[in-house]
Amino acid sequence: MKAILSAALGVSLVASLATVTFAEDYPSRPVTFVVGFAAGGAVDIVARTVGAQLQEQLKQTIVIENRPGANSNVAAVMVARAKPDGYTLLVGANGMTTNGALYPNAGFDVQKDFVPVAMFGEAPPVIAAGPGFSGKTLPELVTQAKAKPDDMAYGSPGAGSSAHLMMELFQREAGIKLRHVAYRGGQPAITDALGGHIPALAVNLPEVIGLATGSDLKILAVSGAKRSPLLPNVPTVAEQGFPGFEAATWWGLFAPAGTPADIVEKINAEVKRALNNADVIEKLARVGGTTRIATAAEMASFIASDRAKWTKIIQDAKIVAE
Repeated sequence: MKAILSAALGVSLVASLATVTFAEDYPSRPVTFVVGFAAGGAVDIVARTVGAQLQEQLKQTIVIENRPGANSNVAAVMVARAKPDGYTLLVGANGMTTNGALYPNAGFDVQKDFVPVAMFGEAPPVIAAGPGFSGKTLPELVTQAKAKPDDMAYGSPGAGSSAHLMMELFQREAGIKLRHVAYRGGQPAITDALGGHIPALAVNLPEVIGLATGSDLKILAVSGAKRSPLLPNVPTVAEQGFPGFEAATWWGLFAPAGTPADIVEKINAEVKRALNNADVIEKLARVGGTTRIATAAEMASFIASDRAKWTKIIQDAKIVAE
């Protein structure tokens, strides 16, 4: 019996030491960040910005691999099936918590197939209006919408986009009903608004920041918990009669389920260091974002609540991705 116990303890000790050694040696080869969107977009820029800083800190190559398709579902499925060793990670955004409700066959479950590793940052969508809207404030938009229910139209970058879902939440909070016009991206929607074809917009902040002055586009509100440093004079939705209102486009890092906890914690600690770097903070600000630091456990809690929040909005509004 003593011999059996001694052997069992020996195996346990070896396994424990192997795990510690693995964590200490990680990463010993290049790490791949898979991005579910094309190069040049906000998610890609954020991935490359944080990845470059991590590469410097870890003294190891960070490879950015773009796998666009189905609002990031293609990339998510790819990473979910990857070996859970910390060398293939997903840079995900809102679709991680909304695609399960938007797509009948998304191909993954964010809470079963992934381990949340670290948050990167967030940027608030905005509510804006073109010359077709006679008012200048968000309360005026609400007043006009209530006067003619389902008559006022607004454009968004597409069905199921974070901006679209934000506007659906706002309509519920404000007690109004607008006609949604889904575009293939924010720029076509902005063009139509400036041309007077639609009065209002729900779009991502980076797409309108250059039009905040010197154009006919009026940015009525930002949807974040606080004002954007890029638009300090534009009030939040919450400030304009809707306390507690908050919606944001966010970015974070995910690993396949089964990735060792010590590897996750090591990456999280390195990401935290990266997000405190002045250059990273400045580059995220260029895409309208601010850094968001969280532990892996805090991110897991956020993912659960974000999924529940937006799944209800999607189901209540009967939204289906195009």
